[in-house]
Amino acid sequence: MKRFIYTSLLLNFLVLMVTGGLRFFTPFHIHLSRLHIFSGLMLALLILVHLVDRYQPLKTILMPRRKPVRARVWLAPLIALCLCFALWASAWFGIQGIAQLMAFSHEQRNHASIFRTQENVAYHHQDRLTRITKLTTTDASLNLELLWKSSPHGCAVAIWAETKAGSIIETLYLTGSLKYSESHPWEQGTARRGKILPVWRHRYTAVCGVDPYGAPDLISQPTLNHQWLLDNHLNDGEDAFVVFAEVNLPNDDAPSLIYAAHIDPESQNPYTLLSLVGHSGGSEKDGELNYNLASLPANIQIVERILVKTTFGK
Repeated sequence: MKRFIYTSLLLNFLVLMVTGGLRFFTPFHIHLSRLHIFSGLMLALLILVHLVDRYQPLKTILMPRRKPVRARVWLAPLIALCLCFALWASAWFGIQGIAQLMAFSHEQRNHASIFRTQENVAYHHQDRLTRITKLTTTDASLNLELLWKSSPHGCAVAIWAETKAGSIIETLYLTGSLKYSESHPWEQGTARRGKILPVWRHRYTAVCGVDPYGAPDLISQPTLNHQWLLDNHLNDGEDAFVVFAEVNLPNDDAPSLIYAAHIDPESQNPYTLLSLVGHSGGSEKDGELNYNLASLPANIQIVERILVKTTFGK
């Protein structure tokens, strides 16, 4: 039994070290995170079993019967506890040294291009259905429902809002590992965001200040006073905006498809269907939409419908 516990402790400790290192130096991956968390839980459980098994020896060490040496016995654990708390506090507050170390992580090296969903945006997936909900403090909301014609295995999706003038307001949804890295597993290898979803990626340059090729964009530097949020448009209920969806299915020998709808606060109907307006053929360099739908295959439609329900603030 002891050999089993010790072997399991060693194996889970090694997995925890390896996955921790990979999480530090590589983009976020849900499978790697699950393995890291599960190994940590297993390690904690095995340590607990080991402590229970060694209860009597530990009790003798920590609580000796000879009272005169008790203070000396407690000194080492107390020092260890203080040192651990000091290290934990240093990591929590990011003091000098810790912050410099974290600068080597993938998260810090690529923070400009990593996409984070806002706290007031939630989404839910089913087999052929994706629901996205954005709520605001005034009970205004935007609910989007994307229904596929068949199960979209491996698809890439970006959904965002723009002003009528064409300036991006907020990205509401982005698929999987595209959130955390410019490179994404695609078809038989990897591809950059600018190739998979070129229209969205060029618009996103205005938010992150880094163009699709990884170079700082001096023209589209992020505006410091701009929050890149849709909340004001929904809360005020004054300015119309446009919702875009770009979808791309791997191995279909076709560019990504662009769906769009004009959302007007003066409309009496809260429901709006997004229509297919173009594709990304030839858009990798400049991100401009290609409106020539006749060049697409006849069976290219992979989306059943994209429906938006908008509730504006009053």
